[in-house]
Amino acid sequence: MESFYSIIYYKTNSLTDEMVSIGLLAGGCEGPFMYISNARLELLKKVLHPNTFLSVRRHLKFLFEKVGKHRNEAAGILLFDPVYTVEQMELLSQRSKNAIAYSKPTTINEWLDAKFFNDLTQSFFGEIINIQTKKRPVFHLKWKAFYHSTKFKTWESDIPISFILNSSPLSITVDLVDQKAKKLIKGIDFDLGETSLNRKLYELELIVNALPDFHVAIIYPIPKKKSGKVAFEVINKKYPKLVFQEFSEFKKMN
Repeated sequence: MESFYSIIYYKTNSLTDEMVSIGLLAGGCEGPFMYISNARLELLKKVLHPNTFLSVRRHLKFLFEKVGKHRNEAAGILLFDPVYTVEQMELLSQRSKNAIAYSKPTTINEWLDAKFFNDLTQSFFGEIINIQTKKRPVFHLKWKAFYHSTKFKTWESDIPISFILNSSPLSITVDLVDQKAKKLIKGIDFDLGETSLNRKLYELELIVNALPDFHVAIIYPIPKKKSGKVAFEVINKKYPKLVFQEFSEFKKMN
C-alpha cells in the first residue's frame, strides 16, 4: 500500500518558529518506522532547561515504543494503523504544547521496509541505523518470493484495489491480479497470531466486497495450530465462492 514519511521537528523558538529536525516517522507497507537522532538530541540538551529536555525525551520515547509495538504486532500485514494519520500527528504535537511538530506527510513511491527506511534516514541525518524487525513467517517469505518470480510475469503484483477499481478509496493491496481475466490471488497464513490474522481476514472481506465480479483464489499453507484450523474452516464456509488452494499444490500447478 502507499507509504509516506514525516520529519519530526523541535521548535526551539516559539517567536521566530525556528525548528531543528530531530527524527523521522514513516508509515505504510512494512512500517511504521521511527528514528530519533541522538546527535540532535544532544544539541537540544545543551540549550534546553533540564526539565524541558526530559519532557521532550519522554514524549519521543513513548511514541517510539508505540511505533515499534505496532510494527511487531502487524508483521506481514500491509495495513496502516490510523494512529499515524496527519490529524493524529497534529494531536501528538499539541500534547507537547506544539514544541514538537510533524511535517506534512510526503508519499514514498517505494516499498517501505527496514532497509529503505535505513537509507532514507541516512540521507536525511547522515546516520546509519539498524532496525530490529520481528521475524516474518516462513510462508510469507516463500509466498512473496514465488509470486514475484517470472512465473507470474503476465500478472500484476502488489496492486492497490484503488488501481483496479477507480471509484474505490481502498489502498490495501492484492498479491496477484489479472484484470482482463478478472482473476485475483491472495496468500493467507491461518496460523498467524490473532491480531495479524484478523487484519488479514478483514482485508479479504474488503476485497471480496469491492470486487464481486472477480474470481478470487486464496493460497495458504496447511494450518498446524488448532486456532488456524478453526479459522480456516470458518472462512471456507463463509466464502463458498472462493477457491482455497494449498501452497504446495499451487506451486506444482504453476
